[in-house]
Amino acid sequence: MTTQQKKINAAKMALKRIKPGMCVGLGTGSTTNEFINLLGQEKQLLKTLRYASSSIQTETFAKKYSIICEDIDQFNQLDVTVDGADEVSRQGEMIKGGGGALLREKMLASISKDYLIIVDDTKMVDYLGDFPLPIEIMNFSPNTTINLLKKAFKAYHLDPEIILRVNSDSSSVITDGGNLILDCHCGQILDPNLLKKKIEEIPNVITSGFFLNMISSVFVGDEKGSTEVFFE
Repeated sequence: MTTQQKKINAAKMALKRIKPGMCVGLGTGSTTNEFINLLGQEKQLLKTLRYASSSIQTETFAKKYSIICEDIDQFNQLDVTVDGADEVSRQGEMIKGGGGALLREKMLASISKDYLIIVDDTKMVDYLGDFPLPIEIMNFSPNTTINLLKKAFKAYHLDPEIILRVNSDSSSVITDGGNLILDCHCGQILDPNLLKKKIEEIPNVITSGFFLNMISSVFVGDEKGSTEVFFE
C-alpha cells in the first residue's frame, strides 16, 4: 500500500467528525490535501460549512472544490481544525512546519475546539527529532539568530546543524507572513517542552515547530485502514 493511500485512510476517519454547520480550519500539506479531496466530494455538507485556512497554498487547493476560505479574524472560534504533522511522539507531542505554515497553523489550532491530526503510520515516533525542527524567524539577522539558537540547544546537550530553508533556485523561502524558516537537524529530543521555551525566548524567533499539548485526536492511517490514537 502506498503512503498516499494511508493518508487517505486517516483522512476518511477525520471526515466523519465534520458535521453540518461547522466552522472548519484547514491545515497545510499533502495529508491535509487528501482530506480536502474527500471533503470536496461531499457536496451537500460543503454548502453548510465555513472555512479558515493556514496558507495561501491551501486556499488555492481548496478553491478546486469551490471551498472559499475566510480570514481567520472572521471567527471567534473554529469547531475543528484538520491538519497533518511531520512527527507525532507516543506522548502526543508534534513537530510541524515542513510545509512552511507553522505560525498560521498554530493560530488556527489556538481557536479550535478540536484539533484533529491525520498522519500515515510512518509519522508516529518514540521521540521527536528525526525530522528537522522548523523555526520561523523575522526576515532579519538569520546568522545571529542561528548563533543564539546554537547556544540554546547546547544547554540541552544538542548540537544541531541549522540551515536556512531555500528554494530550488537558492533564494530564501519566504512564508506567507514574510518570514524566514530555519531547519534544525537535532536528532533525538528528550525534553521538547523546556527546549521550546528556550527557543521561543530568543527575540528574533516568531515560533518553533513544536506543537505540544494541543492534540484532540490523532488518526493514523495504515494498510488496514486507520486508528484513533489516544494519549494520557
